[in-house]
Amino acid sequence: MDNLLWHLPLQRCTTLDEIRQQWQGLLEQHHMTPMHNMPRYQDAMLCFLATSTLAPHLKLAAVLANGSAFDFDFRLAVGLLSEHIDEFDTAWPDAVADAVMANGPRLPVTTSDAWLGAFVAGRMAGLRETFSHDGTRPDDWRAAFWNKFLETACRNAQDDGVRLALRHGADPRADEYAALRTPAMGVHTRFLHEAGHLTPERTDADYQRILLALLDGGLDRAEMLTAALPSAAAADNTAMLEFLLAEGANIRADGAAALAAAARDMAVDALGWLLAHGANLHADDDTALIAGVASLDAATVEMLLAAGADLQGAGELALRTARTSRPYDLYSDESDLVAQRAEMVALLLRHGVPRPDA
Repeated sequence: MDNLLWHLPLQRCTTLDEIRQQWQGLLEQHHMTPMHNMPRYQDAMLCFLATSTLAPHLKLAAVLANGSAFDFDFRLAVGLLSEHIDEFDTAWPDAVADAVMANGPRLPVTTSDAWLGAFVAGRMAGLRETFSHDGTRPDDWRAAFWNKFLETACRNAQDDGVRLALRHGADPRADEYAALRTPAMGVHTRFLHEAGHLTPERTDADYQRILLALLDGGLDRAEMLTAALPSAAAADNTAMLEFLLAEGANIRADGAAALAAAARDMAVDALGWLLAHGANLHADDDTALIAGVASLDAATVEMLLAAGADLQGAGELALRTARTSRPYDLYSDESDLVAQRAEMVALLLRHGVPRPDA
């Protein structure tokens, strides 16, 4: 079973107590607990909230009772489901009504454990108070929920999830096009801390289909292609670059950011592909060269220089970048990068960059 459907056995539950009996075991079975890498637990919560057929009040109670506030923002859940909860207009007990009734009705859920019931009620009241204090409304968090769920569906190449999110108004442009970044990378394993979404049967074609599906969310084709290019380049996925080109990407006009992304991430195949297809090496004050220097990778910089990068014009900035760059994501955790910085400075000096004290 798809790990995102971890919650299917809960569909038969009718009480919070029944849900609690299975919750943790199901998450562990599908490797979706907070102990696993970051996206998996959030993906589990988002998919449960968006696709479970349980009653809204049970879904919200389940997340508040069992969820980890350190690993998932409960405001997303309350924003998504609050309008359904408010319809019940369930009164608070007299003992606490004066303190909390102003922020909305009680969550209508019962449990055999009185302390658990109080815990859930307290979490709900506290979350509603945060809406008052930070000036946001449940509608704001409902929109944020569907944007996050769209990102999850795209990362996991879930066509139905993408369509569901778009139907509820998810914006593919949100968070600087976060939803399309992973599908634009396609299938790759470069510098991935978490690759659970790359199941053995997944292919670039799956992600290409997802990118095209995002056009149904109001994203202009040219906008999608321009936003996707840097991610495909950073992943060193020339097959995805070929796809974007076939769909109409303008490499000459829009390839500069992709060139810089490839240089920064030592994606030499993508770098060569972009240069061969006319990406402007000198755009934005030689950003690609500076990005290559920031990678502290000699082969990348030599490749850019051989293609005609202007080291003389950018020499001072290149030296400063070489001395201060900290691309820890590209190197071993044990590396202090001192040797890499020294080697990059030496390379720049060999190519004629004047010493700052000369």
